[in-house]
Amino acid sequence: MTRAVLQGLAAPDAAVEREIASRLNDVEAALEKAVRSDSDFVTEAASYLVNAGGKRFRPMLVLLSGYLGDPTDPRLVQGSVAVEVIHLATLYHDDVIDEAEFRRGLPSVNSRWDNTVAILTGDFLFAKASEIASDLGTDVTKLLARTIAILCDGQIRETEAAGRPETTVDAYMEIIRRKTAALIAASCRLGGMMSDASSEVIEALDDFGTALGMAFQLSDDIMDLTSSEAELKKIPGQDVKEGVYTLPVLVALHDPRRGAELRELLAGGPPDGERLARALEMVRSDGALGLARAEVSRHVRRAKDLAGGFADGPAREAFLHLADFLAARCGALA
Repeated sequence: MTRAVLQGLAAPDAAVEREIASRLNDVEAALEKAVRSDSDFVTEAASYLVNAGGKRFRPMLVLLSGYLGDPTDPRLVQGSVAVEVIHLATLYHDDVIDEAEFRRGLPSVNSRWDNTVAILTGDFLFAKASEIASDLGTDVTKLLARTIAILCDGQIRETEAAGRPETTVDAYMEIIRRKTAALIAASCRLGGMMSDASSEVIEALDDFGTALGMAFQLSDDIMDLTSSEAELKKIPGQDVKEGVYTLPVLVALHDPRRGAELRELLAGGPPDGERLARALEMVRSDGALGLARAEVSRHVRRAKDLAGGFADGPAREAFLHLADFLAARCGALA
């Protein structure tokens, strides 16, 4: 399966870009093997999203972080597979929680089969990731087990907050720190660990990944409100419709001019039809997007400050480029 490519995401160093692309092909081949089962049906269900493609953003971070140690260490490919399998498992569970009908342009697993198959396939993938981690050592097993627990904690918090306009900005930021940033931070940390980088570099990679992960999710939140259906591969405003009130919505709810009207629109639960259209119009026009972009910029600057402390070389430049990319994609300043 050919991975999806985001325009503008390529590493500044052409040689490094070629090396990472080649290793991502190795990741893809190993990923297809990792999700196989003795049961043809389990293999079909577990391979479904692998075959649908993806940007492989987290494996790319593992491989790129390896350049701060030994980038040729073969454990980097297995580590990349483990984090991507964890990510895929969360997607299976997300689709059940969100009652999604499509994922990556295809019918979701829960709509093609049913919720039971989707949930159990996600569980199967978590177990597969743990099996891969066990071959990489106790430290990796602990890291990924802890990360899975944090991801599940974040998903539970998001479920609890769903459809609740009273959710605070601080509570939402903690949700995305756990649900999104934790796995991106673990990807960067794992790359340092698998390449035998120094302990100081590994800690800095973890902090960098957290900042990058926060910027990544917040930029996605903005794009859900500003991008076209063709760009998103889903209907814009889907988060609001599903009762996931992201940072721009929460900022708008606290706006002294229109916050009361928006709270009234959302008081009856996740909006649809005219209520949804009006809610989206308000969020897009009252300055909330600007404040959300400023928060993206804050995390991007934090990521760039951390990346700037890495040794001069292609990895450092690629990390700086990646942070700039996340800002640019949602219209924030870097």
